[in-house]
Amino acid sequence: MSKRISAFLILAFALFGTQSWAATCFSEGEVPSCTNTFSPTNTTNTYEFFGDGRLIVQFDTVLTTFTLTVTVNHTIDPRDPNEFPPGTVCVTYDTNGLQCDEYDFSGNKSGPNGVPVKNIDYKRLITLTLRYQTSQPINNPAFGHAPGDNATAVYRENILTGYSTFPASSPSPSPSPTLTLTSSPTADPTMIGKLPGLSSVAALDEPLTENDSYCWVSPAMEGQTFTVGQEIEVSFRLFPSGPCVANSGTPIRDKTASLSLSTVDLTTGNTVFPPLRNKEEGNKFHWDHKDGVNEFDLSTEGLAPGTYTITVFGSKFPPQSRDVTLLP
Repeated sequence: MSKRISAFLILAFALFGTQSWAATCFSEGEVPSCTNTFSPTNTTNTYEFFGDGRLIVQFDTVLTTFTLTVTVNHTIDPRDPNEFPPGTVCVTYDTNGLQCDEYDFSGNKSGPNGVPVKNIDYKRLITLTLRYQTSQPINNPAFGHAPGDNATAVYRENILTGYSTFPASSPSPSPSPTLTLTSSPTADPTMIGKLPGLSSVAALDEPLTENDSYCWVSPAMEGQTFTVGQEIEVSFRLFPSGPCVANSGTPIRDKTASLSLSTVDLTTGNTVFPPLRNKEEGNKFHWDHKDGVNEFDLSTEGLAPGTYTITVFGSKFPPQSRDVTLLP
């Protein structure tokens, strides 16, 4: 994406806005920074940094009116090794010269760095949705959060609650004799996380604890169709090594694997994560010992017809995605 953005493109982004994304600020350059205003009637805003990602900030409830500034910093705060293991790296963005991005918050309220204060300026949690472009192979995605003052913050928390790769990172129908265990050459990942207060965040990548062979069982193929309300069994087998077909090894359980469901809002172009109705503990899979599969029963009740991406990620294999289509 070129950093030279025409007025036409900016107008186009503005026209795509809806009440859900009430305002968008735009910024580019050496130190991108932009400001939006939040109020009780305007709880969600978008920060568009051309070449440095798109960050959406959404409050559950806003009590006062305040401004919130997000500034991109290419110097990433240190990481706590008790939370992020050695080998954890920041994600480099293709469109900013292969630099990492940290997002620092400031404002006109009384919290650290001037950010709003929970139960005074807003209630409950804040949802952050971050989209960026990268060709960096992703092992185990993490949404790093560095609580505290911007000048002394250390990444101590992984706030990741959902992750999506677009396009899908493993589009081949299953079963397949070989596996592609890295992300697509150029992807637009989106990650979502929730946190109680605002301070620096960044897209991180943790090393794998193992590098196992991931084998889709269900959905059986890319683009498989279902009807709204139909339960989708999402399942996979995991082997220490070898191909998916005629693997003589014993399938293993992955207690760390998580599932995300996402779709693209055709009005805004944003990746959104609809809530899971039958959300299992931490979006985790359960183990079917008899069949040797990791399973998740995905409800589609209440979802609109369209194309959705199922993304499975964990500490033993790189993220795996499969698109499904929901019919009325």
